[in-house]
Amino acid sequence: MRIAILTPKGFELREQDVPACADDQVLIKTITCGVCEGDLFTYRSVMGAADGAETTMGHEGTGVVAAVGERVRGFAEGDTVTSLYGAYPDYWVSPPELLLRVPGNIDPVMAMGEPVACCVHAANRFGIHLGDRVALVGCGFMGLTCLQLARLQGAATVVAFEPIAWRRKQALALGADIAVDPTDQSVEDLLRVYGAFDVVLEATGVQPAVDLCGELVRQHGHIVFIGYHQTNGGMRTVNMKMWNFKAIDVVNGHVRRDDEKLVAMRQGLNLIAAGRLSVAPLVTAYPFDRIGQAFQDLDQRKEGLYKVALVML
Repeated sequence: MRIAILTPKGFELREQDVPACADDQVLIKTITCGVCEGDLFTYRSVMGAADGAETTMGHEGTGVVAAVGERVRGFAEGDTVTSLYGAYPDYWVSPPELLLRVPGNIDPVMAMGEPVACCVHAANRFGIHLGDRVALVGCGFMGLTCLQLARLQGAATVVAFEPIAWRRKQALALGADIAVDPTDQSVEDLLRVYGAFDVVLEATGVQPAVDLCGELVRQHGHIVFIGYHQTNGGMRTVNMKMWNFKAIDVVNGHVRRDDEKLVAMRQGLNLIAAGRLSVAPLVTAYPFDRIGQAFQDLDQRKEGLYKVALVML
C-alpha cells in the first residue's frame, strides 16, 4: 500500500505492507483523509529542516471496512466509517470504539467526522442563549462550521470578523448577518458601529484575534477559543486588567477525550445527514498523489480553499 511520508524536501509516496488486523481491531481501506491546520503547522516546520526529520500525519480518515477482528462486534466488511484517527496511507487499523458509520446520504468525502466533531464539541460549550449577539473572529473551516452551529443554537445576530474578502463572502453565504474586515477600522470604531457581543468565538490561532476578542466581548460575556495556537511557541498575551474588569468567562474549546469527541462526531454526522450543517462548500478534493500540491495551496491560502480532502484513487 502507499503511505505519504513528509521529508524536508516534501512528501514522498512509499510502499508499505498493509497493516495486520488484530482480533480487537478494524482494518479500513481509506476513501479520504482530511488535512488539519495542525498538519499544516507540522508541514511548515519540517519543510527545509536541516535535521532530516521525517514524519507521517493525518487523523481525519474516512473509509470502507476491509476486515474485522474476531472479537469486534457492530461492524462488518463494506461498512463506510469515519474515525477519530486514520493517517495518510491506503489502509489503517482502528479500535472499533473510535469509529462511526457514515449515514448513507452523506458523501464519504464530505463526512469530515473528526474536524466536525471538534467544532460540535466546542459548540456544546459556547454558552449561547436564544437571542444572543455573537461575534466570530476567523472564517476558516472551523470558524464557518462553528458559525452554522451558533445559528442552530439560537444566535439572533452573528457578525463575522475576517480580513480575507473571499472568506467574508462565504461567511455571509453560510449565515453571518454581517462580515467585516477588522483591519479596516479601529477597535473603537468597530465597537461604536457593532457594539459588544454576548459570545465571541475565536477561530484563528493568532495574537491579534486574542486582542480583538477581549475588546469585542461585553461584560460577563463569553470568549471561546477554538483556534490552534502554535506560533510563538503557543505563547499569547492578554490585557488582564480589562479581562478582569469585564468579568469574562473564557472557555478552551478544544477536546482531548476520545469518548467525548466520539459523541460530538455522532452529533455532527446527524446534523450533516439532516441537512442542518453544510460542509460541502468548505471541502475541496485532491487526489492522494497530489498531496504536495494540496499542502502548497493550503500554505499559500489559495482562494476558496478551506479544507482539503485527500482522495485515494
